[in-house]
Amino acid sequence: MHLSDFNIRSFDKPGRSHSISKNGMVATSHPLASNAGLMMLKEGGNAIDTALAMSIVLCMAEPHMTGIGGDCFALISKDGSAKNIKAINGSGYAGENYQSITLQNLGVHNIEADMAHSVTIPGAVSSWNTLHSKFGKLPWVDIFKFALDFIKDGVLINERVSLDWSRNKTKLSKDKQTKNIFLNKGKAFKFKELFKNEQLISTLKLIGEEGSESFYNGFVSQDICKKLNQLGGLQTLNDFSNYKADWVNPISYDYKGYKVHECPPNGQGITVFLILAILKSFNLNKLSKSDYYHLFCEAVKLSYFLRDIYISDPKFNNIKYDELLTLKAVKNYVSKINFKKANNFKKSDFPNHPDTIYLTVRDKNGMTVSFINSLFDAFGSGITSANTGILLHCRGRSFNLRNNHNNEIKGLKKPLHTIIPGMISKKGFVTGSFGVMGGHYQAAGHAFVLSQILDFGLSPQQALDLPRLFPNNGIIDIENGFDLEVLKDLNNRGHKINYPVFPIGGGQMIFYDTRNKVFIGATDWRKDGLALGL
Repeated sequence: MHLSDFNIRSFDKPGRSHSISKNGMVATSHPLASNAGLMMLKEGGNAIDTALAMSIVLCMAEPHMTGIGGDCFALISKDGSAKNIKAINGSGYAGENYQSITLQNLGVHNIEADMAHSVTIPGAVSSWNTLHSKFGKLPWVDIFKFALDFIKDGVLINERVSLDWSRNKTKLSKDKQTKNIFLNKGKAFKFKELFKNEQLISTLKLIGEEGSESFYNGFVSQDICKKLNQLGGLQTLNDFSNYKADWVNPISYDYKGYKVHECPPNGQGITVFLILAILKSFNLNKLSKSDYYHLFCEAVKLSYFLRDIYISDPKFNNIKYDELLTLKAVKNYVSKINFKKANNFKKSDFPNHPDTIYLTVRDKNGMTVSFINSLFDAFGSGITSANTGILLHCRGRSFNLRNNHNNEIKGLKKPLHTIIPGMISKKGFVTGSFGVMGGHYQAAGHAFVLSQILDFGLSPQQALDLPRLFPNNGIIDIENGFDLEVLKDLNNRGHKINYPVFPIGGGQMIFYDTRNKVFIGATDWRKDGLALGL
């Protein structure tokens, strides 16, 4: 199929239209960030400059989801060519002093979100610098000045952000600095209230003026390290000064005439391919709706089971990940599918978490950026350093303390990572950039929206709009609005149902109609965001 071969939406029920344009497109989960991105394109910035500006704005606009205290992954094509797709891995490693036995001797048996031990070295700023050094057009300092103009006087709290904030008041009350900045007189910030983090503005200004080294080799790292050490953390200044984001080789998988591109392990992108490989083994158009959703659930459960066993920092294992997708391996996976009965797999020990931001941009010259930045949990660890306004993530929760497990914590090791930017190409040309947020739902989300588009001809916006379900540790979480007849059928096949659940994730997409040379943007109703064209 051709990606432009979809029908426009029905106007006899609520929905959202695509954004279309001829000269560029941005899509984020927040309107202020999208507007900043559109203006950056108008000012002559390229896709990298625009992505960085939008990410800076989101540090203030969605501080529960993202920030410079977290990690970053991105896929980049400098000219729209698939052969030129590059991948940046900005996931942080555990401090050099960390070993499972060390934590066990300290009485720690599980890494919890609010522990200093959960804070791996944040990789976002190094990622931004690495991306800008190779592909940026405008000066680093100018991008920061531009973005800071949007947030220096504070940001009005939008509707979904307000809802998320209201669910985390207790977490935000534990740390003194966090409470002072992220609570409004002891209460969660509400819709239309002004949120301002003056310390973070000063820190971002410093990074803009002095570069990423000011984060990893100066006042910022000293302040973060001091706070973590006061809380029992084992991080050192050397852990910060030695950190660098990595260029890695993207991985790809053929599906229905397109190539799907993801970041390699320690990211979970290969999990998307495992799900798609199982789906591709069946004639989906001949399945009933119930059969399709049953198959999808079984594919997700099996793929996540394999993910939890195998995916980790490749520097610390000898796993040949290609072997997970051989014809023999896929046939073995498919043989485990029983259309009459749900399979049970060992419960995952990977922590449940729902939060991140995804943004994407494509400029008039074809440069395309698929970009994701995250704090792992809502408001990360809940720990804010004393003088920087930086809220720190808790990605170290992804580690465990089990001897010889692939995700056992070790010094300078990166954990299994869930944030995954995606791209899709055909005949050597990038035809789309996309991401589906929602913590470790993301791999299932990527596979689901791609299947809806490529198998069933839905538009990008329709694929994002559909009610979602997620097999989550033995229970199928299902959103409100899902087909109740299918839900009943899934229950009859042995699936344990949790319905309705809080909206699952979010998502943004930009597709390029090569026939008509038109940018097509879509963004998820589950967030406050916009896709805007130039």
